[in-house]
Amino acid sequence: LKLRCLPRLGVLRAFGRLPAHGWRSSAMKLLNKGFDKDGGGTATLIAEESEDLWHVYNLVSKGDTLKATTRRKIQKEGSTGSVQTEVKKITMTIEVKGIEYDAAGDVVRFAGQNCEENQWVKMGAHHTLEIELNNKFTLGKTCWDFMHLQSLDAATDVHKTAEVAVVLIEAGTANFHLLTAVLAKDVHHVTVSLPRKRVTTTGYDKAVVRFFEQVYAGIRDHINLELVKCVVLAGPGFVKDDFLAWMLQRATSSGDVQILQKKSVFVLAHTSCVHRQALKELLADDQVQKSISNTKAAEHLKALESFYQMVKTEPDRICYGPRQAKEAIEKGAVATLMVTDSLFRNANIATRRHYVEMTESVREQGSTVHIFSSQHVSGQQLAQLSGIACVLRFPLPELEDIDSDAGLSDGGDEAPAEKGPGFDEDTDAFM
Repeated sequence: LKLRCLPRLGVLRAFGRLPAHGWRSSAMKLLNKGFDKDGGGTATLIAEESEDLWHVYNLVSKGDTLKATTRRKIQKEGSTGSVQTEVKKITMTIEVKGIEYDAAGDVVRFAGQNCEENQWVKMGAHHTLEIELNNKFTLGKTCWDFMHLQSLDAATDVHKTAEVAVVLIEAGTANFHLLTAVLAKDVHHVTVSLPRKRVTTTGYDKAVVRFFEQVYAGIRDHINLELVKCVVLAGPGFVKDDFLAWMLQRATSSGDVQILQKKSVFVLAHTSCVHRQALKELLADDQVQKSISNTKAAEHLKALESFYQMVKTEPDRICYGPRQAKEAIEKGAVATLMVTDSLFRNANIATRRHYVEMTESVREQGSTVHIFSSQHVSGQQLAQLSGIACVLRFPLPELEDIDSDAGLSDGGDEAPAEKGPGFDEDTDAFM
């Protein structure tokens, strides 16, 4: 297997010229790019949405350079010898040493050392750059490999959308989530205290209407009905049914054309609770699956279901774990490869390169590759299978002799060291 640094035609589209009319707001802006003949180069980008920041987190690796505007305390010595400190806005370029993704704060932090001459900061000085929404930054790599280019292609895809909106609702509580191809993001929360029902229900009814009004406002403010393919109203009781009927009546009486025109995208579903774990139940619901049949989330869920079904019916035609997957790929036996994006963030460059090569090899064999987001419900399920699994073209019973927890090296006794989206530490996971 040979690592390819230079872009292929299909991925090179991500580095094409910007269209004259500009990018849609749903895609990260690619301002400019530049490559050298060895595959190194830079890309200047602006993250405009939360999903963009997740792509940024996946794009940047340790050892890359990152240039952005930042604030830093600068010390100046006066004519009398006194030292004054001021906070100055400057542009810095650092070599990245650590990465932290903060989903709640919509920010990615990059710790590193200054690697470009700067009148305010010494070479090698430590600094942390914070990339927030609408911050321009320039990313430099010595090698833009296949997965980096694919990530950039996905990040700057003008057609990407928030695919599914979910409102988990019960009496007095509503939790709002947006499910995209890579994120399951909490976007809003409504809580209204409801009195107990007594002989007269006037007070209770008024409280319910107040609650419904806030949920209605939440849908208007936090869900773009022009983008989502489906809005799932779900919960353990009948509050979701009552709310849908009330919402449509409210939209009719107030002349809310947007809600009325999009009423077909609202779907009712049952869940055991209104907490985040209910998202997993929803993705397995038949009615919801029909509504989101053409979304990335549905594709991934269907691939996982096929895998689990094969475990029961044809166990010799599935494998999971880095070493088993590697053996199956080398034999040309893989029909479908499922892998989490967290494996491509491995701190060990050689290990990451192996995963890139395995993924590209499967594509070259004409097989299907699904890259699961570790921030998505389906990706978290795949992570329980070590983050990589395959459905095979033909049985390979000999793979049973390989430990599914074995690493990529010949010894195969290493353990993964996925530390989540905090600052990474150097590890030799899988190697």
